[in-house]
Amino acid sequence: MRNLAILAVLGLAACGENTGWNPNYSAMHNGSPYAEYLQAREVALHGKGPVPTAIPVQLPAQAPTAADIAGTPAKKQPAQAAVPAAPVRAQAAPPSLLRYAQQETQAPGTRKYQRSGGSESAAARACRSYGSADAAQSAFIAAGGPVIDPGGLDPDGDGFVCGWDPRPLRQSGL
Repeated sequence: MRNLAILAVLGLAACGENTGWNPNYSAMHNGSPYAEYLQAREVALHGKGPVPTAIPVQLPAQAPTAADIAGTPAKKQPAQAAVPAAPVRAQAAPPSLLRYAQQETQAPGTRKYQRSGGSESAAARACRSYGSADAAQSAFIAAGGPVIDPGGLDPDGDGFVCGWDPRPLRQSGL
């Protein structure tokens, strides 16, 4: 009987409930309002933040038509005169990083979050797998940072990883 219980526990552990295949967890890192809700819920479940009060609902911008579903080609729109596009102002960082820079007021290097284990050298190796400090910081936030640090990117517990510095974004006034 004991062996059966052990096998049942091992079977459930092997399911990979939180590894991304489960549709209930796949939206956790896509940057949507529902993803933010899921992250806030996880933080609350760990006892490190408030419980979210509402579950956001996101409706599709345009539902597919019967022709879209059937694969019928859409009617082509008549060609219009070319209108010069307005210049687009490039944004240095994604909105989530701007918001994060404003909410985290500590200076880089100032411990704010409890960390156990991890080392600067392991964090530096992990940081090399990201294309930029912005990409690493975004991934850190999406994985539950700064409250938790599953990737070991923040061994000093300041909430900033891979040399990402929030001070320029705070001063930009955005």
